[in-house]
Amino acid sequence: MKAARAILFGLDRRVIVGAVRVVIADEAPKVIMCDGEPFLPMPVPPGWDAKAVLAYGQERPFRADEGLLEVAASPREVAP
Repeated sequence: MKAARAILFGLDRRVIVGAVRVVIADEAPKVIMCDGEPFLPMPVPPGWDAKAVLAYGQERPFRADEGLLEVAASPREVAP
């Protein structure tokens, strides 16, 4: 187990909206919930040390069921 800092970015991926400390047992969390908002992993911004920090981007959920969180991604985030 280790502790890591996760930086939370807003919907535009430019503004930092918060930072949290996470404890990682095997792998980084797939979702971080902060103030009821889901944040999903994103690439660490250029020039940042990817080993020292995790980056998460805010998403807009469109459906949440028990054990399931679906997210509507913007076109710029969908791989070709």
